[in-house]
Amino acid sequence: MTTTPSIAIIGGGWSGCTAARLLLDQGYRVHLYERDQQLGGHSRSEVLGGVVFEPNGPHIFHTSNTAVAEFVQHYGMRRAFAHSVLTEIFLDDEEEPRYLSWPPQVDEMRELPMWGRIEKELANLPETPSTANFQAYSESIMGSTLYDLFVRDYTIKQWGRQPAELSADFAPKRLDLRTDGNRRLFRDTWEFYPERGFQEIIERIAQPVPVTVGATLDHTDLEDLAREHQAVVVTAALDDFAGQPDALEWRGIRTVSRYVPVDDPAATLTPGYQVNRPSLRRPYTRTIETKHATGQRIGATVVSEEYPGAPYRHYPVPTVDSRYEKLNVSLQESIRENAPLPVFYCGRLANYVYINQDEAIAQAMACADEVHAFFEG
Repeated sequence: MTTTPSIAIIGGGWSGCTAARLLLDQGYRVHLYERDQQLGGHSRSEVLGGVVFEPNGPHIFHTSNTAVAEFVQHYGMRRAFAHSVLTEIFLDDEEEPRYLSWPPQVDEMRELPMWGRIEKELANLPETPSTANFQAYSESIMGSTLYDLFVRDYTIKQWGRQPAELSADFAPKRLDLRTDGNRRLFRDTWEFYPERGFQEIIERIAQPVPVTVGATLDHTDLEDLAREHQAVVVTAALDDFAGQPDALEWRGIRTVSRYVPVDDPAATLTPGYQVNRPSLRRPYTRTIETKHATGQRIGATVVSEEYPGAPYRHYPVPTVDSRYEKLNVSLQESIRENAPLPVFYCGRLANYVYINQDEAIAQAMACADEVHAFFEG
């Protein structure tokens, strides 16, 4: 490089902060622009009355990617954690709920009054799961009874659609039926949860990067950015960035968080960190009590309830025909073609994908390599 290129990074979540730090460490000038008043994006953690909680739902770091694991450990993410999930189940003739493991454990199902029916369904499962749609996949790996108990109503609440309208593409990452007694949700090599949440890790990664917060940028700002920068990395949602806010369908979550004083510093209020609430008796999909994960000893706790259907860009909607994924690719191409400087994309929002934190970091790593290759020729 004869002169040092300057790279604008739009969006300060995992992908944006990671790409910014990697490029900075490679010798590029970098400036990160974040719409909110703090970094962290969807994965950020906050503090209420001294209690760490997650305003956007549970985020547990897990990966089998060695490069990603080494990257986050370098910035202090080393506290081991084993995430297990409970599901609140209401049976038709019972007033009180039961709490069962998620994914379903076959041994626990033997205690249910409909075990005979479940057992027959499990004996007749197809050898290969169906990929026709989300419902078909679910029923083909656990049968219709467990699907009805654990998956159907949760999916309807979460996505605002019938499960048969959703793609099966993301189902293998989210659905399972266990026979091995392993109650950890994830099977990855590394799993971490920082004592103070993910905010401090993300901010540590971005610490030497120049940042502007409160910066709402879109495609009309590319001309101005081109006067100062030689390339831009976009991690923002592209329908918004392209000035077409209704082009892509997103599913947003409204979180209601309740701070509750407790007498015992170790006390919690719910049975677990994450409790899925699939029943239509509950208007929310799950409760999150982050204190279970942090292990904080403090005279209070925060319980968050997640209500789907809010006007936020949290989750892409994976339809059977992949219509929005295809449209997002078109938006990427259109923005690039009309931009006065090279444009690169990474992350959940810009790529319209349903991914975990480690995958967002891996995308940022690949994006930083792509930017470097572009300038090195």
